[in-house]
Amino acid sequence: MKPLVQPLAYWQRKLIFILLLLAFLLSLPVFMFYATGYRYDFFADSPSITSTGALYVAAEALESSIFIDEVEVTNARIFRKASYIQGLIPGLHRVHVQSQNRHTWVKNLSVYPHIVTEAEAFNLPLVPQVRPVTEYLTDSDEAVFFVATSSTPVLPGASSTVPLVISTSTATTTLRLNQEYALIKSLFAAQASTTAQLQKIEQSFSFATITASATASSEVATTTVTRNNLTLRQEGEDVVVQALGTGRQIPHYFCTTPVELEGGLKSEAVGELIPNQILFEDTLVELANNTRECRTKITIDRKWQKVIDFDFLPTSENFVLMNLEDGVYVVEVDDRSWQNVQLLYPGTNLRMLVHSGGIFIKDGTTYLEVYTDIEPE
Repeated sequence: MKPLVQPLAYWQRKLIFILLLLAFLLSLPVFMFYATGYRYDFFADSPSITSTGALYVAAEALESSIFIDEVEVTNARIFRKASYIQGLIPGLHRVHVQSQNRHTWVKNLSVYPHIVTEAEAFNLPLVPQVRPVTEYLTDSDEAVFFVATSSTPVLPGASSTVPLVISTSTATTTLRLNQEYALIKSLFAAQASTTAQLQKIEQSFSFATITASATASSEVATTTVTRNNLTLRQEGEDVVVQALGTGRQIPHYFCTTPVELEGGLKSEAVGELIPNQILFEDTLVELANNTRECRTKITIDRKWQKVIDFDFLPTSENFVLMNLEDGVYVVEVDDRSWQNVQLLYPGTNLRMLVHSGGIFIKDGTTYLEVYTDIEPE
């Protein structure tokens, strides 16, 4: 015999509905206050309701750890490759993003009440990850290196992402030509030809009506790269990124304090140290009134070296590739507190080329594609 399930009486259903409705209405203000950043501090000397902010930190590295003020974050909400950390006390916080066998990203970020502060971290491999592009390949597509002796180092200080064949013989009858090598070689040759022509024009061209001092102080832009609403160009010895859009088209870090120091901010106009508390309160007023002004130009850190070449990182316009005197670096455009600079590939007299989303480097007579990530084993 099947059991009979009797429905609740009408008055019982009505009572449950009223109780659930009351519970929802009573808890709604609590959830709204919590969602907008309000917290009740039970552990304070005088417990009270406080305003908090949040951080949204994007990190490409797998299994990366985030530390805020030297304490590891374990309760972050993960959205794709970003972490959302809420309930932070307003003020200046030091954020570390680190991962095994990678450079560590560090930045001081200001957290404001009821506002989410964004940041994009990057962690390059400590050992450069490269794929050699050689003139000859084996039948199984292995790159072939010709060396004088088997003990000759092929890729000192780097790790190859593909199998290599080391040959002390120059015989090529069993090998096949690599078409990619011919393409990359021709692209570097075309780049060198264009650079030589630009340098020749700069050296021979001048205005007779402009004095030497005026010419020296004028902007010299031999190369300009535009990505979305950002333009990357050279001004004198420096490289700058300029925002072309307006409003929300301008990246958020153009609208924040560029240099935050321990104890305060140094004003470039006055040369005085402004306390962080005053700066923080002024920023809160600007955010509340929506009157905060945005810069249009940020200078990229070149480590006081001569800039040989530069380009946007293929995966993001928030980072710049800088070919300097002692290697190729990745520098973030975001200059809050400072700009993180990480070495991508070391060496002198290097040539750099961005092609089809890849980063290629000419190191002597060797052509390499360099990766910003560690290939899984």
